[in-house]
Amino acid sequence: MFQSFRWVQSMVGEEYGKVQAWGSHPKGMGDLAKASPCQYLDLPQSYLEPIIVRYASSRGFQFRFSTQLVDIEEIPESSDSLCTIRDRISHHEFQVRAKYVFGADGSRSKVAQILGLNYNVEPREGVACNVLFKADIGHLIPRERYAGLHSIILTESFLGMVPIMRLIRPWNQWILVCNFAKEDPRWKDINRESPELIKLIQQAIGDSSVKVEVERLDPWTVNEAVAEKYSVEGKNIFILGDAAHRHPPAHANGSNTCVQDAYNLAWKVAYVAKGLAGPKLLESYSAERQPVGATLVREANQQMWSHAEVWKALGQFSATPEEGVQRLAKLSEPTLEGDEVRQALHDALEEKRRESENLGFSMNQWYDSSAVYLEDEKEPRPALKGDPVVDILISTYPGNRLPHAWLDVVTRRKLISTHDLAGHGAFTLFIGHRGEAWRKAAAKISETTGIPINTYGIGFGLDYIDVYRDWFKSREVGEDGCVLVRPDRFVAWRSKSMVSEAEDKLQQVFNSILSRDGLQ
Repeated sequence: MFQSFRWVQSMVGEEYGKVQAWGSHPKGMGDLAKASPCQYLDLPQSYLEPIIVRYASSRGFQFRFSTQLVDIEEIPESSDSLCTIRDRISHHEFQVRAKYVFGADGSRSKVAQILGLNYNVEPREGVACNVLFKADIGHLIPRERYAGLHSIILTESFLGMVPIMRLIRPWNQWILVCNFAKEDPRWKDINRESPELIKLIQQAIGDSSVKVEVERLDPWTVNEAVAEKYSVEGKNIFILGDAAHRHPPAHANGSNTCVQDAYNLAWKVAYVAKGLAGPKLLESYSAERQPVGATLVREANQQMWSHAEVWKALGQFSATPEEGVQRLAKLSEPTLEGDEVRQALHDALEEKRRESENLGFSMNQWYDSSAVYLEDEKEPRPALKGDPVVDILISTYPGNRLPHAWLDVVTRRKLISTHDLAGHGAFTLFIGHRGEAWRKAAAKISETTGIPINTYGIGFGLDYIDVYRDWFKSREVGEDGCVLVRPDRFVAWRSKSMVSEAEDKLQQVFNSILSRDGLQ
């Protein structure tokens, strides 16, 4: 319903362009169905975080708000850390001894500062401010105007600034993201009660009679920075999320990437803490996630400046308001100059369409580290055919995301994805006909080591049937082969056929990817 991005005079005014986004384009719909059992969900951070906190706290995790990390000290002859914490209300300081420290503390990360981590930084001048406000405007927006984002073109009233309206809660809570190419003195003294801010919001809506209540202003700068490493060797201290990678919201992959960082790190920490893996496994976190963060930072900034090409085509960056109005008028003119303006707008929107159909960018991550076993691969990783931002690569090549395929029991009453069979804190082994030796090997290794391994046979007469034959097409191993999947649903290793000593081979793989030679 809201899976599109539009450029408009106002929420009720003329529309200059629109792109289908986030799985709504016909090709994107098909690719998403191939890649995942899930649909897109636009859930703002202000609503996502309470859900996560409630879930975690109900499972024994404790939360302290209004609390500040002051310092982290090393404890001699130990990998533990002594953290000094300050209660910002009472100003009381206390210390916590921590076996692990996870710095998910944002772009001003104290943890990264204490560790002395270096960042690859590209200077950027762009600044912005998020204006959270309430305004009941559902009666002004027919279904044809539904979109996730609305870029408002106000050449007459606020030249050089581009506001983007984002729906938070239908139809009375919104964010107006005000984007500037550089610091703008007109915005310097703006606050929640500023009449000019209320007027700007009403102009963006297109109705001066709408009652507007500004709740909060959050200024931010356009960053292009990524940590060179997400941890320091020999320390059980890690950074993740915005502490590791800082970028504008283009590509809409910020929160996704933050969660992926945690998802990658959590199972590794759990396995090391339980004595199932050696400490060296934790080094694979930075090796795997830093390249993903670096790519996101680069692409998000590139797309941020691609936004500017649309705004430029629509006159928002003209020298004067009058020139901006004239530029917009040329869109309707049957002249050669009008042709040029329309072509410029078309080209700019096509680049934004690429960003809005960025399923490949979200799904094509792959890992190359000690936590992936590649020694049995005779060929290099398969190359993606097409645009890596838009198109998807589905493969069981080790280091790639587990392919999605719909499975079911024979009596057809338990439809489930391969993604849902995998995970849950355990390794997963997928086998076919003539793969029973792999099942027995996994069971024996699990029994002797304690490593949780769930084994599933896929095929006629096995645990699950391959409903649409998608697993058969994507598994890339024979009926006597197997695919081993990590707890984070990335392929750890595969064997294309049976080997003479299945248990020895599988044990060798686990010893390697879990760095078990480091177990004491």
